[in-house]
Amino acid sequence: MIRVLVIQLRRLGDILMTTPLLRHLRRALPQARIELLCEENGRPLLEHNPHLDGILTLPPAAGLVDLLDTARLLRQCRYDWVIDSQALPKTAFLSVATGAPVRLGFGGRWWRVPAYTVRYTRRRADYSALDKLRLLARLLDAAHAPDERDLDLDFPVGPEDRRAAELFCRLWFPCAPSLPPARPGGPARWPVAALFGVSRQPYKVWPAEHLAEIGRRLERRGLRPFLVHGPGEEEAARELARRLGPAAIHDYPLPGFAALKEILARCALFVGNDGGPKHLAALSGIPSVAVFGQVHPESWTRPHDPTQRWVATASTSRTLPTLGPCEEVERLDLVPVGAVWRVVERLLSDCAPLFQSERGRGR
Repeated sequence: MIRVLVIQLRRLGDILMTTPLLRHLRRALPQARIELLCEENGRPLLEHNPHLDGILTLPPAAGLVDLLDTARLLRQCRYDWVIDSQALPKTAFLSVATGAPVRLGFGGRWWRVPAYTVRYTRRRADYSALDKLRLLARLLDAAHAPDERDLDLDFPVGPEDRRAAELFCRLWFPCAPSLPPARPGGPARWPVAALFGVSRQPYKVWPAEHLAEIGRRLERRGLRPFLVHGPGEEEAARELARRLGPAAIHDYPLPGFAALKEILARCALFVGNDGGPKHLAALSGIPSVAVFGQVHPESWTRPHDPTQRWVATASTSRTLPTLGPCEEVERLDLVPVGAVWRVVERLLSDCAPLFQSERGRGR
């Protein structure tokens, strides 16, 4: 039996972008034992993933002792293949430490050459999940090559998380669900717009006063603003709530990742920063508009999905051309409200059958 280790230590969005790789790997090697190494806070995203046989974890701020202990453990597992879908110095070290005869990772940096026996140089403007599938393709023969059209992200949740989401919405959202499901078989949706205006990365934060203005305009359309945030981001959410006024839904008990995914599936719309909640919203199928600064929006937006829209800066940090609605400004805080609102309005118009009753009520 082949033993395979996939390494993707962190960030919620990056872990979700790895799930198509896991699915295609399982299809190619149905009898293999497939495990994934991530940081502890990524475990909830993978606990119900049917393509994994095991999850190994590191502390979020792993030091040298943690790395050495993990390296010893990985060595004992005697993996045949290691797929490093992150290719950081830390993950490259762990890949070599496994002693696996086949080590696959992204090339492009000199220190990656000795770390991996098979390399693939990523293209910066490609969708991240597609990049990871092309990485996997380097190990598979033509008969098992991944289907590049199959890019669905996997985040199955348990019934307890669905019940928690339903209870949350009934306690915190106004009225009752009045919009059809975002996807066939999904839950009915409330007249609520999820606004994500915080981030641990300052360069990802669109100004609160701008997002508050978007929230006020959506409220006039009949969509109540729901302020999405995580642990340690409460004060930033309260500041946004102060700008929005009493309609803002905030100061609620924080749900876990799985319950938040189900809560977002019950919202009408998502608008806000690039980040984990944006990926959960996209995964749930709800219409979304994200505002991007220094990163390629194409890397984090599923291609050819008409419900996923974005506005980006024309930042000089992007060396490749960006297709789509770019504002000729170099910083995220300079992206004007009007530019984002135009994209939101187009999305509302394109999804008119879903929003017609709520728009009529809000006028």
